[in-house]
Amino acid sequence: MDAKCPECDKVAILDDEISNVKCPHCGFEVKYDEYLNLMKQKVGQMAEDFQFDRPGF
Repeated sequence: MDAKCPECDKVAILDDEISNVKCPHCGFEVKYDEYLNLMKQKVGQMAEDFQFDRPGF
């Protein structure tokens, strides 16, 4: 199964046991639970950084 690497944003590999995520591009490797926490933090940061493009907001 594929996952998105939080380091290089390329495709990482989630193993069949759904226990580890490893990126063949940059060498990033982490347990799946920690990967979920990293991605939650990344999404939270993206939401904080979001700015409306419309005038008046």
